Amino acid sequence: MAGVIAELKRRNVFKVGAAYLITAWLLLQVVDVLVPLLSLPGWVPRFVFLLLVVGFVPALIFAWAYELTPDGIRREREVDRSESIRGRTGRKLDRGIIVMMALAIAYLVIDNYVLEDETAPAAEARLDKSIAVLPFRNRSDDEADRHFVDGIHDDILTQLSKVASLDKVISRTSTERYRDTDLPIPEIGEALGVATILEGGVQRAGAQVRINVQLIDAATDEHVWAETYDRALNLDNLFEIQSEIAREVVVALHGVLSDEEAERIEQKPTTSFAAYEEYSFGRHELQKRTGDSLLRAKAHFEKAIELDPDYAQAWVGLATVLALPHYYGESPETTYGDLKEAIDTALAIDPFLGEAYAGLGWLSSYNQDAAKAEENLLRAIELSPGYALAYLWYAALLRQQGRFDEAIEFSRKAIELDPLSPVLRSGHISSLHGLGRTEEARAGALEGIRRNPEFANFYYFMADVSYQEGNVAEHLRWLRAALDINPKDAGGRSKECGSFLHMLDVDSAERCVEALEADVPGGFPVRAYLFEIRGEWDKAAEFARDLLDEGANRDQEHWLVDVVFTAGDWDYARARLEESNPEYFGESDWAPESSADLLAGSVAATILYADGEVERANYLFDHLDAGWRSIPIIGPDGNPFLQAWTSYVRGDKQAAIALLRNAAEKGGIGWAWRYDAPIWDGMQGEPGWAELVDDIQGEMRRQREWYEAHKDEPLF
Repeated sequence: MAGVIAELKRRNVFKVGAAYLITAWLLLQVVDVLVPLLSLPGWVPRFVFLLLVVGFVPALIFAWAYELTPDGIRREREVDRSESIRGRTGRKLDRGIIVMMALAIAYLVIDNYVLEDETAPAAEARLDKSIAVLPFRNRSDDEADRHFVDGIHDDILTQLSKVASLDKVISRTSTERYRDTDLPIPEIGEALGVATILEGGVQRAGAQVRINVQLIDAATDEHVWAETYDRALNLDNLFEIQSEIAREVVVALHGVLSDEEAERIEQKPTTSFAAYEEYSFGRHELQKRTGDSLLRAKAHFEKAIELDPDYAQAWVGLATVLALPHYYGESPETTYGDLKEAIDTALAIDPFLGEAYAGLGWLSSYNQDAAKAEENLLRAIELSPGYALAYLWYAALLRQQGRFDEAIEFSRKAIELDPLSPVLRSGHISSLHGLGRTEEARAGALEGIRRNPEFANFYYFMADVSYQEGNVAEHLRWLRAALDINPKDAGGRSKECGSFLHMLDVDSAERCVEALEADVPGGFPVRAYLFEIRGEWDKAAEFARDLLDEGANRDQEHWLVDVVFTAGDWDYARARLEESNPEYFGESDWAPESSADLLAGSVAATILYADGEVERANYLFDHLDAGWRSIPIIGPDGNPFLQAWTSYVRGDKQAAIALLRNAAEKGGIGWAWRYDAPIWDGMQGEPGWAELVDDIQGEMRRQREWYEAHKDEPLF
């Protein structure tokens, strides 16, 4: 063995190996610099590395078998030992190795110390794991291929949004603004708040598809990674390409894929190419968020499911449409069963589908199961941390519970993921308003209207603020502007009818209710208020009881029970609440969970007081007052109407009048016709009561006159 090692040394094999390795390392550093600079494909570094690995052993064999002589390269056995110059060759190799080592050390020093200090901001930006995937360009001649291209773009975006180690993956709503854009990459990156941009193009030609992608540093506009894929057009190839792109992007951004995430990225969602295309068409229509587009999306998703019943994402797409029934003129009650089936089916197929858990959270929230809704929405965020809608719905749930400080953090996160989405902006505005930052929220809504004049939610927000300030006429103007955009919104139309009632415009309210009931199946509580305003309290109670018997969600039930209570049927109201909300009665602790819960709680407290259960009634009244005070938009002074009602129930009628008078002077009007209801019979004849009611109702009539005079004027 000693002899072999000595011969290897004599023939300079060790020195050749060392020189080869150092030279190969330096060459790889050069390639690493040139690939993004020259926009070379991403496979070039791997190809050079493989060549160098393959060449290492032949280089050693060559050093053993051949010798460099003054007459050229000759086989070693043909050279006389006395004529060998291997010693001089070895010394040249030593000097070469020293030079190469010096170059390698110099490169490391410059790269790690000099360049790092000079380019620290750029380096930091590259390490920022945030990305926007711009809509891919359709490089085919056929415009019909656009949906196919958008489907590939959406799939890659969905894959990346599941990776927890990425800080931010911008949603499609915002990146759609940059379709076929000529804007510079740095400008797009700054607008979207990301460090990197992924752009690409898809060319579909017969049975072949070519997909090219480039990951670009948004700060420097330099390529970080690029690749071109030429494959036969089939589902396996398509999903493999999408998975590979997602993996390469995560690696390029120095992210980490967990085993679970890697497994999910590798999953093939469907085995039917036709189903995949229908699903792509459905997603394209879903993004438009109009009544007609949602119905078209529903048809595409249903066709995809028909072609592949195990297509979990198609079931989620269908569930998303069913969760937005107000856009196309249906009520949540009519779509609830199909929505639940769609979500349950999606999760049975793929129990790690974050979007499905978000839908499940929405269902739980609709059913007033706040704890389950929170659990499901947090699970959705865990599984799909880039799914902005999950943050939006969770923020809405937190607002319902009065947890506005938390809500604003999640609504802000939703905007980070989708900064140009008007839907998410409107949710954040609601969080600001909940914190009492009304002027900031109002300014945000007006700016939202300027940027997205066809998005109804901003108008609804302005309508709600106007109502809270006691300006029902202005409330109705904003409300009707929203309905001009989305005339099929049953909830908005029901509010419109209620606005006419508040202004004591019975004829307009009647026409409004009749048109609503003709267009939308099912009963609406607003019909009960029409009976009330005419003084037909028994008919109002009967109508409410009928709707309750037909079935209602928890919020609707609370409002309908209040109608029965207002008409004077306290026995029915108590029996219904004891069945649906036993926590109001007995001795258990209770905390209100929503405004409807606060309303029903006041009904229960009043009935308990009247039935002689004063201690429990006072317990509820105290918690109701604390509940209202905890809502920032109400403020630390609480709800003056509840306080007035509590004073009235306890027999202090003058205190009740003073509180209502003060509220009316500050713009808080209340339901003007209800002061003639049976529940206020005990106030009739009380000094100051008739004057107060006349003033409140007179103000509403003045607002009706103002509305008629200004309803066609510009809103701002």
